[in-house]
Amino acid sequence: MTPPQRVAAGEVIGQALAESDHLPDLKTQVIGELWLRDLELTAWRVLHADRRWDDPDGRQAFLAAWTST
Repeated sequence: MTPPQRVAAGEVIGQALAESDHLPDLKTQVIGELWLRDLELTAWRVLHADRRWDDPDGRQAFLAAWTST
């Protein structure tokens, strides 16, 4: 994602989260950015949680799917 795309995505995600959660004190862009960071961190944890995967094709499939979005 480019920086402008990230800002736009963070704003949209933040607006949705602010409406559904009770987070009126946080700016929507901040909420969205935190959500995006958590998503990225989770993906990296999944990817690197076990470097001894018995299925290297599965790991490559995950990498391909992650980088294609």
